[in-house]
Parts: sequence; C-alpha cells; structure tokens
Amino acid sequence: MASSSVASLVRELTDTGIPFKTPVDPDWATYSSTYNLRLPVTPAAVVVPSTVEHISNAVNFAARHGFKVQARSGGHSYASYSNGGVDGAIVIDLRGIQFRTISATEDPNCIIVGGGMRLGQLAQSINQRTGWRRALPHGTCASVGVGGHFTHGGYGFFSRAWGLAMDRIAKILVVLANGELVLADENQNPDLFYAMRGAADSFGIAVAFYLNTVPTPESVIHWDFKVSDATHSVASAVRAFQHIQTFVHNNSIVDRKLGINVSLTSNHFALGGTYLGSRDNLIQRIIPALLEGIPEFPTIEVKQVDWPTSLKLLNEGRDLDTPEDYSDHSNFFAKSVTIPEPGFTTEQLTDFFTYLLDQGSRAPVSYFILVDLYGGADSQINVKDQSVSAFAHRDALWVAQLYGYVDNDQVFPPEGLDFINGLANAMTARLLRHGAYSNYTDASLPREEANNLYYGEKIHERLKELKRVLDPKNVFANPQSIEG
Repeated sequence: MASSSVASLVRELTDTGIPFKTPVDPDWATYSSTYNLRLPVTPAAVVVPSTVEHISNAVNFAARHGFKVQARSGGHSYASYSNGGVDGAIVIDLRGIQFRTISATEDPNCIIVGGGMRLGQLAQSINQRTGWRRALPHGTCASVGVGGHFTHGGYGFFSRAWGLAMDRIAKILVVLANGELVLADENQNPDLFYAMRGAADSFGIAVAFYLNTVPTPESVIHWDFKVSDATHSVASAVRAFQHIQTFVHNNSIVDRKLGINVSLTSNHFALGGTYLGSRDNLIQRIIPALLEGIPEFPTIEVKQVDWPTSLKLLNEGRDLDTPEDYSDHSNFFAKSVTIPEPGFTTEQLTDFFTYLLDQGSRAPVSYFILVDLYGGADSQINVKDQSVSAFAHRDALWVAQLYGYVDNDQVFPPEGLDFINGLANAMTARLLRHGAYSNYTDASLPREEANNLYYGEKIHERLKELKRVLDPKNVFANPQSIEG
C-alpha cells in the first residue's frame, strides 16, 4: 500500500479522534506483534476504538483508501490473521474496556458480551457475578478472545453436553463492510447471522454477542490416565485407539456428560477428560468399560472439583485473569483434521501410527497431537445440521490437532513443516472424506483448498454468494477469507 494512502488514512483517523497506533508509536510492538512468531505480519495501522462509531468510521476510511480490514479480539490467530494475514492491513483491535463488558438481559439465561472479552474473564465473570452462577462451553485457554473463537466453532470439554460456543450465540451485533451497525439473529439479517457463525473474518466485526448460558455445574470430575504400553508397537496403539473409538459409541454407558481427549506422541498415549455426572458412575461403570482391552491397567487420577477449580485445571493450572500487558507468544506450525463418523478404520489407524512411531521418535521439532471427541453417543455438537450455521463438521467423530513448535528465539525448520504435514498425510491418506477446523488455521493451505476443508463445498458456495451481497468490495479479507 502506498505511503500516501497510509498518510491519508492516518489524517482521517486523527481528524475524527479515532485512537490508533502506527510504527512511529513507541509501543507499536505491543500492538503489532503476532502471537505466532513463525508468521510475522505487520499492519499498516492498528485502530484501538473506544466506541462502535470509531469502528464504523475506521472501516469506511480503510475501505475508501483501499485497505483490507481484520478484527482482533484476543489475537491468538494461528495464521496471524488477527494482524491481517499479510502486511499492510488495518487491524481493529477490540482490547478497549468498552468491548470487554458483560451485561444482563431481560432473559436471565442470556447475557451480552463484548467482542474483545477473553475466555477466562468471561467464564470467571459469569460464574462469580452475584445471582448469576452461569457457564458456557468454550475452549480451555483463558487468554483466547471470544471474537474469533465463538464465530469459528469454539470447542471445549463441555461441548458434547452444551454444544459448541457458536451454538450458544442468540444474536450478534455486527459492523458491516459499509460501516453500518446491525443486529443479526435468526429473524433479523438471518444470512449474516449464518455467515458470522463460521466465517466472521470474511463478513464483519462482532462488536457484541448475546449468549445463552447454562447453570454452573455443582461439580466437575476430571480424570486422566496414561496407556504407556500402547506405543510399544503399531499394533498395540491401533488396538487401544480402536477400543476407545468403539467405547465412545456405546450409548448404554456414554452420554453427553462425558468429554474425552486423547493425547499422543511416539512414546505417549494418554486419555483425559471431564464428566458432569456422578463420581460413582464414572468409577464403577465408565472407566472399567473404557479400560477393557487397554494394555496394562494404567494409573488413573480422578478429581472431583468445583467449577472455578475445573476451569483453572483446564487452563493448565493458571489463573483465568489475563493481565492488561499480556504478550505471550509461541513459535509453531499446526494442522487439523476432522474425522467424520464412524471414525477411523484399522487400515487408517495403522498408516497413522506407523508414521507416528517411526518418524515421531526422531522428530525435528517438539510436538504434540490432541484428538478431541466431538461426536459419539449423545453428542450435542452433532444434533444440529449444516443448515444452522457455516460450520461444516456436524458429523465429526474426532477433531485432531497436530502441533509442532520450537523455542521462541529459534527459527522453525523446514523439516518441522514436513514432519507435521507428514502426520496429517498419514492420518488422511485413506480417509474417504475429511475436513479441517478453522480455529486451528493452517496458513500453508491455498485459499480454495482451505475453504473446502473448513466449510465443505455446499457451505463454501453459499458463503461466496453471501460475500457478493454483504461485502462486495472484499473489505474484510485475509489469505484464506471467502471471496465472492
């Protein structure tokens, strides 16, 4: 973008009193650095609005001068899309206190949450506020922002019970590409409501959410165990995973109250999760059925805790408050694979574990693999279909995240990219159909391939039609955004 365009934009922002940051500001690095250090992207300017009018005007100014616009809620984009994805974008940063508020509505179950709120602050506030004691399903990392997380899915351990974070959205207050502020729900602006729940980065800026909450559970049971023997051979790893996969479909034992996560490396095979039912039922019925056929009886850890403690445990034991000067970074490459029901075949698992146990034992980078249970018996994620929102994976059994990382002061090696890509290829080679989860954005994918994996052909085509109507000038754009 020409310096004259930047200067003109800066002049308009200044003349209208809109707060912003550019490279001449001493704290520019605080506003311009990316969460993923592997993918540095520098915006032309970062707008830090204190009113919705600031956002509307900034979007109009940016569009008039030919800039692309992206919103930043928590700034955790894997692909640095909260910095625009490519140099020279205008970022609308919702860190201001005006966009981190929570308020009540006439409906005691529904709250209004600002688009810049972080997950930990949200969870803590709605549980602790006098007379509320409410909860929501969402991810475990407290510093992630609601804006991107809720609008692109939002999985957490309680999603099988309460749905995805996206499914709790009743209404969204959105700034459109023409600067107009509108309310979108099932009755008002339903096409926008559909698109914002799955592809918000391409359609608007979520200023606030109306969210349908649930009562806070009296207690949550956390359970974990390691199946170390499972990685001694490909055959034992395949048998262990197959047994788990059979177990999660057993509707005489498994219901929506059970959340499960499998974590893997070449020498690590562990299961963990949460349970919203009774401790006796977990210990006497669920765990014995889960352990049948698992090599060696593993050591099991079971904790029954209150809701605040559960949230802290899921946040790796850290407090839920995110400090004002939060500046965590990581240096990584990640891919995701959504595996539809009924799950993996023996041959598919054999391909994957053969690669993992061989190549994973000499991986060029540190890594982990997380396989989250979306489907299975009584899943409340999968009771909805694809017509509800622009989220394609309503028939997923598993969603896997393949994550490689190095120290922040190191250069991520090309061999690390090859290794993570190899894991994904080994997992998908024999799958007849699979997808990817857009909250684990893979910047290495070309736009068309990414959109087909994130949305599937049918949803992707509908989103392209809506883009032509709602953002015909392609103001809201990044390297994988929807194009009309």
